[in-house]
Amino acid sequence: MGRFSTRIGDHWLVLTHLHDSTWRLQVLGDTPLEAEVTAEDEAEAKRSAVTATLERLSIGSFEPPPSWNAVITSRWDSRDAV
Repeated sequence: MGRFSTRIGDHWLVLTHLHDSTWRLQVLGDTPLEAEVTAEDEAEAKRSAVTATLERLSIGSFEPPPSWNAVITSRWDSRDAV
């Protein structure tokens, strides 16, 4: 499962690949949102996520397009690190 994040203004976008062409978009910030994105591939899902967020939050445009980072999904316990 792929999970990516980026930031637009004061909002964090987290895009999670669920299965096939289905992605979950979570927008974290003053106005938290969650939506489902249908896309043929990862690049299209990222473009759709940004477009949907800009439209929903009435941000207008965002230049340059945000860079996406992989979200770390493993856990660690700081008590184990010595």
